Amino acid sequence: MYAEQKWAASEEKTRFAKAFPGLMTNTELLKTKMIESQIPLDANGWTLTVFTDKTFAFEPIDLDDVPKFMAALRESRTHLYDFHKAAFDELERLTKRDQELTRLSRMEKILGAIVNNVVEYPSLYDDVKNVLNGVIRVPEERLTRRDRVLGAIQDHLSDMPELHDEVPKVLNGTSTLVQCDIMKSFAKPL
Repeated sequence: MYAEQKWAASEEKTRFAKAFPGLMTNTELLKTKMIESQIPLDANGWTLTVFTDKTFAFEPIDLDDVPKFMAALRESRTHLYDFHKAAFDELERLTKRDQELTRLSRMEKILGAIVNNVVEYPSLYDDVKNVLNGVIRVPEERLTRRDRVLGAIQDHLSDMPELHDEVPKVLNGTSTLVQCDIMKSFAKPL
């Protein structure tokens, strides 16, 4: 559910960034522009070129290297925001949406991992509740899938407070985020 939404949000953010207002990618057209300033970017060694008409380009320009391109665009914000406010605000909105869906997708994977591993590790049913309630701590070295599931819960409790609500639903087989009917056979009073 969230995984598909996350991919769609990421694609939307990337498409918007690649078509960012004022971004010049046509090298022939760049030759006709008057340069106002060139600013080296620390994030990835690229250079931001701002033209007198407030359009801009990156050197080197590689829209296919999305992480570097996005880093360059983020770092350029301080130099370009006044000229492209609406576009930077929209990129920020899309980025926050992508980050939130990434977080929720990760939570969905954790919940699915509980369901997928409880048959092989029946103790997981009680151990999950104990980790959730802070009764047990998972060791740093996580050799088994059971330990990795418990560790993921432990590691993400602070940034996924929804786990406190959703894990009990998974354990009693009523979660709507993951298919968890199998959990009804394990269900005990919480």
